[in-house]
Parts: sequence; C-alpha cells; structure tokens
Amino acid sequence: MEKVLVLIGDVEDSQSIPPKDREVLQQNLADVLEGINDAMSDCITSPYTITLGDEFQAVFSDAMPVFEHIITIMARLHPVQVRFSLGVGPLDTPINKEQAIGMDGPAFHVARKGIDYLKENEELFHISIVDDNSTELKIINSSLQLISGQMRSWNKRRLTILEMIKQGYDYKEISEAVGISKPAFYKNKEAGMLDVIDDMSDNIASFLNQYITK
Repeated sequence: MEKVLVLIGDVEDSQSIPPKDREVLQQNLADVLEGINDAMSDCITSPYTITLGDEFQAVFSDAMPVFEHIITIMARLHPVQVRFSLGVGPLDTPINKEQAIGMDGPAFHVARKGIDYLKENEELFHISIVDDNSTELKIINSSLQLISGQMRSWNKRRLTILEMIKQGYDYKEISEAVGISKPAFYKNKEAGMLDVIDDMSDNIASFLNQYITK
C-alpha cells in the first residue's frame, strides 16, 4: 500500500490574537503557503491548503523539502509560533492533487494525534510513523523537542538566516539580505547551531523517506 508524508501545521494561540492582527496573520499565512506551492509544486503531492483559519496541511511523497518549508513558514510568520506534526503512513482515499482536503487514512490520523500531543506538551515539532515506535524515532522526537525549546527564543533574523542556509545561499548573500556583518552572521550561526540543525533536518528527512513509497 502506498505510503505518504502528511504535514499538519497549527498556529499557536490564534484565538487570543486581536481580530485585526489575526486578519493580517491569516493573509500572511495564505501568502507564504501560496508561495511555497508555486515554487515547489513538483515536490508536493497535495498542496498546502488552509483547512481552518489557523490550521493547514499538505501531502508529500518525498520528505526532503519539508523542513525547508517549515523553516520558511516559521520565519515569515514570526513572532507567531506554529506547531508542525508529520505523519507517515498509508491513505484510505485517493490523493487530491488540487487541495489537501477530502483525504483520510492512517497517515492523517497519526499526524492529527501529533498535533494533539504538541498542544498538550507545548512543543513545536513531532513525527509519527504508522506501526513504528522504534528507538530511532524516539531519538528523533527527543532531538526535535530540544530544538523546539531553542527555536522558541529565536528572533526573526536567526530564522531567516536558517531559511536561507537551507535554500543554499552563501554567507555574503545572507548577510546582505538580512543587513548584518560577516561576524554577526557567524555569531548567529554558531549560537543557534544552524549548521547542525540544517544537517539534522536533512538526516531526518532521509530517515522518513525510508518509510515513504515513491
């Protein structure tokens, strides 16, 4: 049976955001998701779709671009925080290639449980794989828990630096784009362990691809 990766994102505490600010947030979210869909359409099986005012989802047959998308969304919506739950498993319905709605199956079920877990534990990232509770997966989620704690305190600049690192820009291009000096770039990179997070997210994506049917 074909297996896919389902991403569900959920904006934290959106109900507490004042109506005017929430309207701006919802437009910003729509814009960033539309931009990712347009730029990365070949990588997305079912495109990012806002399912509620503060929640969105997408389906993938390749995990490699997912963490780049996550960092981009976090950077563009900062200081608002977003939870991300990834679920890998089969679907019971055909893939909707137009919108990520009208689908169901174990991959969606574990991704939804992941969102519930994140809400209860105030973390930002969680990964679930249907019928898998391996030590490797536990280590990955523990690592994501540590990163979650770090990233909550980051400013928009550091998130943007990581976003551009993941997109393949060099330090000169990044420094110019965010308006900082070379020493400030390296200070941010070292303080946030951005290279480590970049490598680790690629390794996690490779791990997930072992479970996805291509």
